[in-house]
Amino acid sequence: MVIEVAIAMIPVLYTAAGDKSGYYIGRTLWFGLIHLYSLVMYVVQVHWNKNHEDFNCHGNITRSCRVECFEELFSIPITGMWYYFYFIFITLFFIMEFFMAQIRHKHTKVKEKSMQETDNTREMEKGTMEAIRKQSPSQETSSQNFHQKKAFLYLYLLHTLLQVSFQTMFLCLLTFKHLPIVSHGKTHCNTNSCSTSFHCLLMKTSAKKMTIYGLITLSIINIVLGASYFIYSIYHYLLEARSASKIPID
Repeated sequence: MVIEVAIAMIPVLYTAAGDKSGYYIGRTLWFGLIHLYSLVMYVVQVHWNKNHEDFNCHGNITRSCRVECFEELFSIPITGMWYYFYFIFITLFFIMEFFMAQIRHKHTKVKEKSMQETDNTREMEKGTMEAIRKQSPSQETSSQNFHQKKAFLYLYLLHTLLQVSFQTMFLCLLTFKHLPIVSHGKTHCNTNSCSTSFHCLLMKTSAKKMTIYGLITLSIINIVLGASYFIYSIYHYLLEARSASKIPID
């Protein structure tokens, strides 16, 4: 149900991604990753909807014993964890979008107010005093734009860092927890409800394994792109800009 809603939101996301405001780098790409993530989640969860039917144990096993064996193998809900990290991914993005819009709206209002005050001043002042005041608003606007860019930059860096961190956690979970379950396919079960040890088998492991490989690939793509943007933003907007500000002007 959650994925169907996400798929239905794709036209809305596409319209939002078409906004040419471009007030931070990689905005269209992040929307594209959300589209891709939604489609991948919709495809991979199909193979995990009937885990109870795909789980069989050999021998005269009781229902309660079989249920306990299943719960022992799937101690952590696999698709539930996938939905959890998917929700974190889109939530972090839309939180960043919200605060970006708020910061942009705030500075736009300040800029418009400054321009109105400048126009009123220009009408009242003449001569040399008017020329001096023409330079003053220019410096004020430049300072506001610099402050705006800094706010955008720090928010974007925080968003990217969180995305990379959570995707790294997701990658480790897929690689070291979920993949071994389907790679082995077989398990020995001996719980309190079982009279003896039973050999249990998870069927359709090839399809399940491919879904995990798909999510691992997607997670790696998110990590690489996020880390690249993070490093590029720090170098280009912080280090390089700081170096340029130290260059003496003749």
